[in-house]
Amino acid sequence: MAIKERKRTFFDLVDRYFEGMEQEFDRWRETFLERPSWNSKLCAMEPLKDVRVTPTEVVVTADLPLTEKSTLQVKPVDEDTLEISAKMKRKMSFKELGMTHYKGEIQKFHCHTRIPVPVDMSKMKVGFKKGLVEIHIPRKRRK
Repeated sequence: MAIKERKRTFFDLVDRYFEGMEQEFDRWRETFLERPSWNSKLCAMEPLKDVRVTPTEVVVTADLPLTEKSTLQVKPVDEDTLEISAKMKRKMSFKELGMTHYKGEIQKFHCHTRIPVPVDMSKMKVGFKKGLVEIHIPRKRRK
């Protein structure tokens, strides 16, 4: 016996519209509103980063001081998000960073970076020199 799918009502369409708006607002809030640049649960700090879009590629640059190339990991999370992480050579306490009201240590750098245009993640090239990682990702061509 086949189950009959119920017809969508006007209220179903309005609910779907507002769910989409809520998701977009959450994405916008993550991008633009100020939040701490560290995560005490992961013992990680978000590195300074820059995303530059050119006509042929996207260049992501991240500052990872006190890290070694062997600990660097750059991997795509999905078609428009990169995850960058690297362990630090030594742990840094919040006191060293001038934050006396927090307890704990920073052991690594970790961040997710959203890519604003369609890119081909399979052709990504990663370079690392003197604590600076540079990721080149070619843009997808329009058909």
